[in-house]
Order: sequence, then structure tokens, then C-alpha cells
Amino acid sequence: MSTNKKDDKKAIPAKDKKVLTKKEKTLSIIRKIIYLLMFALVIFGFVYLSNKYENKDTEVKYITDYYKDLKSEKYEVINGTQMINYVKRGKNIIIIGSETSEWSKKLMTIVDPIFDTFGIDKVYYYDINNDKAQKNSNYYKIKELLKGSLTTTDGSNSNLLAPSIYIVDNGKILYYNTDTVAMKNTIEIDEYWNEENLIKFQIEFEQALVNYYLNNN
Repeated sequence: MSTNKKDDKKAIPAKDKKVLTKKEKTLSIIRKIIYLLMFALVIFGFVYLSNKYENKDTEVKYITDYYKDLKSEKYEVINGTQMINYVKRGKNIIIIGSETSEWSKKLMTIVDPIFDTFGIDKVYYYDINNDKAQKNSNYYKIKELLKGSLTTTDGSNSNLLAPSIYIVDNGKILYYNTDTVAMKNTIEIDEYWNEENLIKFQIEFEQALVNYYLNNN
């Protein structure tokens, strides 16, 4: 007696088959749409934030955007990427400032007439706030480039603070001043910048400009 192999396959009863009801099909479609929307929102958020920070880094700024009373064309405002470049290449004067710092504002009013006296028509200004707030790669690269000249506060690692001023030559720091970067509310600005300290700084900075920037070495 022969056996039909087709007969060996048992038919699956209709009651054991998974049959999606209309409601279940609708819920399945809705879930897929929600997943797609969530995925699209994640992509949109990533692109938006990337463009936001990129635009902040590439947006053209002027010194009057930070210090309204400082109407001078000698200052070129630079972003973090440019800051790294100008530390590494060429002989440059760079001021690291913060538009929210009264100490930065005071330093700018002190050095501005000194630059005029020596006929210096190019000074790079880097505002620290954006990169420091993000703690992005530029912030850490700049810290690495300026290590050895940074200020240590409250037992922490050396911090990139403002206001500070640098004369650099192809990656080498020739001069820097960070005397007022860690000032707190224990002393008033005008109290610190008394006549003695002001004259002392002016002499020091003028000598640095002569020795390290205006010379041809």
C-alpha cells in the first residue's frame, strides 16, 4: 500500500491561524507611523542642532557686537577654529575676552589706546563664551595650545578664562597676561586698576609689544 506524502502534511486549522482584525491592522499602521515620525524628529533635531552650532561658529561678528563703545576697525573677531589657526600660524596679538565680564571690558579700554600709540592695526579678539559653554572640541584644543599659561583656580585643572592677552608666534607663546582672569567679587575693578597697577601693566605691555611683536625677529 503506497503512502501519499501530501497526506502527511496536516492542514492547519483555521482557528490556529493569526488573523488580524481591522482594528489590529489599524493599530499596527498607527504604530509604524509613530515610529517613522519619531525617527524623523530625531534626524531633524540632529540636523537643527548641528546647523545651529555651525552657524554660531561661522557667523561674522564685529567688536561692537561685544563692546558697543569700542568703535575700532583694528579688531578682528574670530571663532574657535580661527583662534586655533592664529595661535599656530604667524605672529599675532590675541585677546581672549568675555562680553559678560566687566573685567574684560576694562582691559579692552586699557589696551585700546596702547595699540593706537604703537600703530597696531590688527588684533584678534576671541570671545570665550560659546565654546566654553559647549565644552566642545575647539575649547579643549585651545586649552592644549595655551597650556602652561593658563590659570588654576580652586584646585581644578588649568582653566581657559577671560580676560587674557597673548602674543604668539607660530605656536609659541612669547608673552601673556592673565592677571585678572580669576578675579572675584572680593575686589572692585577700579580698586584693582589703581594708578600703580595701571602704570605697571602699561609699561609691561608696551615693552612686550616692542620686544615680541614689533621687532623683526
